[in-house]
Amino acid sequence: MTLSDAELATTIDDAYVYGFPVWEIARTRQADLDATDPSIRIDPNQLRHDRRLGDHTMRWITTPNNDTLYSRAWLDLSAGPVRVEVDAMAPGRYWSVAFLDAYSNNFAMIGTRLDGVGPVAVELVGPGGRQAAAATDTALGRDDPCSPAVRVIEAPGNDVWLFARWIVDGPADLPNAHAMQQGLRVIAPPAPPPVRGTPFDGEDPQQFLAVVNARLGRNPPPMTDRDALARFAAVGLVPGDVDAWERLPARIRAIWQQRIVHGPTLIRRSLPRPASGVRGWVVRPPHIGNFGTDYPLRAAIALGGLAALEPVEAVYASLSAADDGERLHGGRRYRWRLPPQGLPLDGFWSLSMYETTPDGRLFFTDNPIDRYTIGDRTRGLHRDASGGLEIAIQAEPPDDETARANWLPAPAGSFVLVLRAYLPRSALREGTAAIPGIISV
Repeated sequence: MTLSDAELATTIDDAYVYGFPVWEIARTRQADLDATDPSIRIDPNQLRHDRRLGDHTMRWITTPNNDTLYSRAWLDLSAGPVRVEVDAMAPGRYWSVAFLDAYSNNFAMIGTRLDGVGPVAVELVGPGGRQAAAATDTALGRDDPCSPAVRVIEAPGNDVWLFARWIVDGPADLPNAHAMQQGLRVIAPPAPPPVRGTPFDGEDPQQFLAVVNARLGRNPPPMTDRDALARFAAVGLVPGDVDAWERLPARIRAIWQQRIVHGPTLIRRSLPRPASGVRGWVVRPPHIGNFGTDYPLRAAIALGGLAALEPVEAVYASLSAADDGERLHGGRRYRWRLPPQGLPLDGFWSLSMYETTPDGRLFFTDNPIDRYTIGDRTRGLHRDASGGLEIAIQAEPPDDETARANWLPAPAGSFVLVLRAYLPRSALREGTAAIPGIISV
């Protein structure tokens, strides 16, 4: 059946949305492989620890946090199982290690919520690799009851993004966070040499299809994607076919060229909308982090919050307008008051300030006091007589001394606030807990 131009345009838009998270993870990986500074370059199956708190210069990932230090690794399971070990942590310190697939799903997790202080050892194997892992365990004596228990995790594909978070309570706490990072190890066979120097042009449909198809070939799509992929094959999105573009008719290529420039705008339209009862806050749906067939949401999070955790681990809420409906802007002044009881959680919370790029990504904004986040661990905050906390949100320093202590600096233009709540209780996860709105003053 021959598709009309309008039908082809719709199919190409849907194929782009489907493939964008795969592209975005591949782009992030390539940026690490191609880092010009050898000290920050990351080879496959090698760890990289970020030793400093995130600030306005952190641009390798969108919507970074200022609550934890990151550690990351690009695992390649094609050469055999990869073992990940975490030493015992100090009590009361949050940590988590997420394992993401090529589609940006958190397919496995270890950390405080599941493992307490640890220690933990897991062995990641590629699709169908459990038997090989069992044979390896026997050969190495890991079936000895006196050996540490090693959990085998079968990954859905050969490419895994290890993404770890370690709590840090400000600059003075960095040595403790660094010590936590040192307790993480990756033990792996030599990976195939990486291909370096691959340019990533988000408006080149030929490259987009080549990159996405290559990653899909290494990371088999789930059966639930079968119907969508059958439809996308007509426009060149075919797992494993890196030369699909060469065989597309000129008519389809031309429509790809026309449509791909609108891709980020199309994805932004899929961002979650404010939920009722939460004063304008956008609380992400419960399948964040494991998206199933919700391809638009998966793409929106890849654009605006790549590597987001599942709600059971952390709830994210974003806000772009005040209670009066006006978009948040540095030309106005705002207040956010958290009541004495705080938020229903078993971890910690933070409120972060972001400026928006033209394509919809969020990054910390430069400010004179180097404060990008305020939370329940921020030192020197003033609470009112009842124990409540009022945060001053504005571009210029407040005149009042108390407000200055509680100041979250804003940029001169528009901005977005993101509230993070780690280890949230059910009321927060399910959206029944009230989140105060931002009031213009």
